[in-house]
This record gives sequence, structure tokens and C-alpha cells, in this order.
Amino acid sequence: MSIILSRAGFYVWRDHVHGVPGLGVESRRLAVCMAHYKSKRFGGLFGTPDFGFEERNLDFLYDAKNANWLWFWDVALESIDALYELKVVREIGINPKRPGIDFSRLPSLRAVTNHWIRADRGIGGSRITRYRLLHFNPRAKQFGQAEMPSRVEQLEMIWANPASLQGLPILPCLRELQLHRCPNLRDLSSLPMIAPALETLIITSAPRVNAEHGVRDHPNLSRAQVNGIAII
Repeated sequence: MSIILSRAGFYVWRDHVHGVPGLGVESRRLAVCMAHYKSKRFGGLFGTPDFGFEERNLDFLYDAKNANWLWFWDVALESIDALYELKVVREIGINPKRPGIDFSRLPSLRAVTNHWIRADRGIGGSRITRYRLLHFNPRAKQFGQAEMPSRVEQLEMIWANPASLQGLPILPCLRELQLHRCPNLRDLSSLPMIAPALETLIITSAPRVNAEHGVRDHPNLSRAQVNGIAII
């Protein structure tokens, strides 16, 4: 991440993954920021208290319907309704202190960094192909409650508490799976059934995992690294 303070006095994120620069939203001069956004060739918006964002809603997005990507972190939102006005947004990163998102209302969305909350819906039938899920820690310690995009090609899960992959739906398009900081994870035996087309597997900080069943016998894996050790 490379966020700079521009000569014009605005926070700018220039090296975003899409190559489209984004503007930082500051609450104390919200109208000025949005006017600057519209006057320049920005394609994204971001906000965090460290850069002056203290809004409780995303209503300013009504003036940025062309936004291609959004990132908001360390914030507490009471309303995200304006999100559904973004007809071309392709990537969203947002923290869990917010109302649930109905992802079925965002048909252009392709990449999401999400913190698991029960109120989210519409993920399974979405067109998301890159999905990063953080803090999946249900009481049952099973993946049955984890709704996944059926078209996902790259899936990354960070801080998850299940001991096995059982409960995950079949993900026929999944090519790359990354699992990080999953201290209870042991059993990967269902991996060939869940992700039959998987090519790359990367696991870190999962000291209990058994890398034999489901990895060495996976029919399509061409690269597998578990806790720093190359298995395939």
C-alpha cells in the first residue's frame, strides 16, 4: 500500500491493484473531497480514521456512482445503503462494524476482502472470483456457515477456527487456495472433492495440519506449500 499526501493536499492511493488511483475521504471536508474526486480521474475511494475518515454512513457515494473500487477499514458504519448505487464497482474491502451486505445487489463485483458477519447474504450466487475472508470463528468451529462465491477462482482465508474443510461447498472454479493463521486446522482430506480443479495451495501458521491426505493425492495440484515446506 502506498498512500501519499498530494501537492493539492489530498490523500491519494496510487498503486492500487487495479491501477486506478483512489482518493481518501476526510470527514472534516467531505464536500471538498468529493468535488476533487469528480474533477480528477479517480476511480476509487478509501477511508480510515488515520486519514480523517469518521463517517457513520456511506451516503457520499451517491456522488461517486462511477467508483471502481472501495476500501474502508477501522470504521464503524451504521448505513451502507449508498453502496447499492454503484453499478460498476469491481472491488470492495470493508470491515465488520457495519450492517450486512446483500452481495446479490452488486452484480459487477469481482473481488472482495470481507470480515465474516452473519448478516451478509447473496455471496454464493455472486460473480465474485477473488475472495478474501477474515476472522471466520463461529462457535461450531465448522465451515458450514461460511457462504462462498460459487465462481471463486482465488480464495484466501485468514484467522479461521475450523479443524477441517468439511462444510465448505464444492467450488468447481477454484484454482488457488490460501489458508493463514488457522491454528485448529488438521484435516485436508476433503480438499479434492471441494476444489477438484485446484492448482495452488498455500498454508501458513497452521501447525496441526496434516499435509498428506487431500494434498499429495490431489489430482490437479501443481504447487503446495504448507508451513514453509514444499509438499508438491
